[in-house]
Amino acid sequence: MIFCLVALAWSALAQNPPPTTQPADVEAARTRWNEVYQRPKPSFNVAPNTFLKRCLERLPKEGQALDIAMGQGRNAVVLARHGLTTTGIDISDEALRQAEALARREGVALRVVQADVFTFDYGDKRWDVVSLIYFNPARPMLEKLKTAVKPGGWMVIEGFGRRKQGGPPDDTKFDTNELLRRFADWHIYEYHDGDDEADWGGEPRAHVIRLLAQRPAER
Repeated sequence: MIFCLVALAWSALAQNPPPTTQPADVEAARTRWNEVYQRPKPSFNVAPNTFLKRCLERLPKEGQALDIAMGQGRNAVVLARHGLTTTGIDISDEALRQAEALARREGVALRVVQADVFTFDYGDKRWDVVSLIYFNPARPMLEKLKTAVKPGGWMVIEGFGRRKQGGPPDDTKFDTNELLRRFADWHIYEYHDGDDEADWGGEPRAHVIRLLAQRPAER
C-alpha cells in the first residue's frame, strides 16, 4: 500500500526557523522538475544507483529509510525491496506519480512525500538509513541530516565533486576529502573521490564523490 503525503507546511513558519527557499522558489522548482520528468526520453539514468546497490550488503534489512530528492523512485524502491520501511521525498508531482507506479510494479510499499527538501522536518535520530544520491544542493544540510540518522544508522551519498564541469552550481559540489572531514566522527566504510561513471550529467565520466558511513552507536 502506497501513501502520499503533501508536506508543504508554510503555516508553521511562526514556530520554525525561516526556510531557505520561499514559496515562489518552491513552485518554480516543482514546475521545472515536472517538466524534466515528463520528457519522453530521460536525460539521466533511471536504473538503481550502482553504489547504493553495493552498499546493501552492509545496510540493515529493517527499520526506517529516507531517500532525499527521490525522483522517479529508482533508489527508494531498492531500499524498500531490501526490507526497509522507505519514505521518498521530492518536490515534483510527476516524480511522485512515477515513483508510485514503479513501486506498484515492483510490489513494494513506498511512502512518498511531496516536500521542499530544504524545509522538510528530518527529525532527530529518526532514520536507520538516509540516501542522498545526486542532490548536491543538499551539501549545506549535511549536519542536519547527520542529526536525523539514528545512532548505528547509515548515510549513503553519491554526488559531484569540484572538477565536474557544468551541472549543479559549483558551490554545491563536494571538495576533495570534504566528506571525510565532515564524517570524521562516524565510521566510514567506503569513500571514493575521483573520475568515474556518473548517473547524471550527460557525459561518460565525471568527478564523483561517494561515501558510506555509519553513525556510532550510543554507549
